[in-house]
Amino acid sequence: MKSVAILTPTYNRANLLPRLYQSLVRQTCFDFKWYIIDDGSVDDTETVVQGFCAEKFEIYYCKKENGGKHTACNLGFSIIQEELTFIVDSDDFLTETAVETIVEDWKEYRKSKNIVGLSYHKMNKNGEIIGDAYTGGETVVQSFIDMRVNGNIKGDSAEIYKTEILNKFRFPEIDGEKFLSEAVLWNRIADYGYKLAYISKGIYYCKYLEGGLTSQGRLKQIQNPKGTFLHAKSYLSKKVKISIRIKYMLMYIAIAKFANISYNKAFDECNNKILFITEFLPAMVLNLIWKKFNAESKSGNECL
Repeated sequence: MKSVAILTPTYNRANLLPRLYQSLVRQTCFDFKWYIIDDGSVDDTETVVQGFCAEKFEIYYCKKENGGKHTACNLGFSIIQEELTFIVDSDDFLTETAVETIVEDWKEYRKSKNIVGLSYHKMNKNGEIIGDAYTGGETVVQSFIDMRVNGNIKGDSAEIYKTEILNKFRFPEIDGEKFLSEAVLWNRIADYGYKLAYISKGIYYCKYLEGGLTSQGRLKQIQNPKGTFLHAKSYLSKKVKISIRIKYMLMYIAIAKFANISYNKAFDECNNKILFITEFLPAMVLNLIWKKFNAESKSGNECL
């Protein structure tokens, strides 16, 4: 059995998968297996994968009904046997030494009970780190909440987790919703006291999108309200700084009605009643703004 599972959830990315495949062919270490979970693609993904001829590593392909990236990941978690799982998107690719770096760095932490993975930087096509550098040194052991949330570290990272941890916690799956932020899972794992080794190395190339949450991103949140409610709720942990909880309490309350969650239920499930009461009226204003935005978006789509 290999040490690392590279898990690629994919949907209609037949034209981009070959670039990721070529980056795997060029690895300096082949202590991995590539799992491709096809989330109901309607393009030539299956044919493209069948054309891959890898002599030094095994490829596992599985096609499922379209349900969103998080559901594809959950299926992968249940299948994977390797100790570590590394989610690599189908439109991204790896440095030649990515797997070797993971395998070597993990030797120092694999016997630890509360260190459940590694985190590295993602880079743009020029090899420049995307977002902020990790704080505290070349390697820092912290939870996702302490490093990324409370540390206000911007930009995506390349996280590798113990498969058993991912399979234990998993992404929530909600009928009728196909989008869920990965932070829901990362925050939950951190809230249980598990930590990562944050290592200041770049091993992952991805497309850099400026500007943070776009209007399309906001619309996606409104269209997947129960997932967005869980996303906001994951930032209300008492381990999260109060300034950040204030921000996400607004989202938590404002999105509740979109998700058909009564304010009484949202209040009961909230771990900070005073903050809920204090932010209720501003959140109502935000809810109205989002309703108007959602209505205008629907109207615009009807005119197309």
